[in-house]
Amino acid sequence: MRKHRLIELQKIIEVRIGSLIEEVEIATNVKLNPLYIADRKDEIEFLRWTGTVINPILDQANELKRVQLGTSKIRLELADGIKFENSLKKRIEELNIK
Repeated sequence: MRKHRLIELQKIIEVRIGSLIEEVEIATNVKLNPLYIADRKDEIEFLRWTGTVINPILDQANELKRVQLGTSKIRLELADGIKFENSLKKRIEELNIK
């Protein structure tokens, strides 16, 4: 599953958890069926568990992206170093020729 879909799913889960918490509060205040309230609490716990599954996947994707960016940065720095070294060598050769 793509990262952006997991982010969308995570947002949907957060919204659903918020609405379920409100629903449980209202149901408790109105003294609705305890089984109904327990069912909603179970759903909240399941959604929280789902969130704990999604978060490490997103964290891993972010870490991989950071590593890739770090590698690119290192490559750019190395390329700059090589260019600088080559320009120094050329300048030294020019001075030796004269």
